[in-house]
Amino acid sequence: MLVAALANVAMGLGFAVLARDRVKVDGPFGGPAFLFVVLNASVVVAPIALYFYAVHPAWAWHYWVDPGHIPGLALVPLVVGHAALVVGGWYGGAMLVRRDHRDIALYALGGVTLVLLMVVILLWHRLTTDATFAAFHRGEGAGFLDVELGWAVITSLMAVAGSTVYVALELLRDGRRVRSR
Repeated sequence: MLVAALANVAMGLGFAVLARDRVKVDGPFGGPAFLFVVLNASVVVAPIALYFYAVHPAWAWHYWVDPGHIPGLALVPLVVGHAALVVGGWYGGAMLVRRDHRDIALYALGGVTLVLLMVVILLWHRLTTDATFAAFHRGEGAGFLDVELGWAVITSLMAVAGSTVYVALELLRDGRRVRSR
């Protein structure tokens, strides 16, 4: 899920920029900011990645890799990797913010977001088709919203958007508390 991986890095970078006041005072692991980021990664991002890799594996690999050749145990590092991308984006952004390179963090966020949008455009056909690996390469497949995949993607996007907005608001509120000290 290349699109999700890029979105996870962007999410972490965005959280770090929003939590700049807390990061400058307590560093990247200061609470409650770091706790919000880790909870978002582990409670929202990881289960969504698990669902798509387990239930829609060919789609999750964008039909580039036959999921029949990947052992089931490979789900563990993949799911942990998606959560780690959020935390890694947070850490990288926090280190830039802490060193007063907020502009670089914003450029990195913009760059990752631009690459994300380009990947979505380039992979649009693969992202909006539900098929097995073999069926996709034969030119077969169902439309995105004709099957449960489309609704699962919409539900997942709503969950990620809701949790991201909540964490962002909490990080901003925590920043106001830090500034008022």
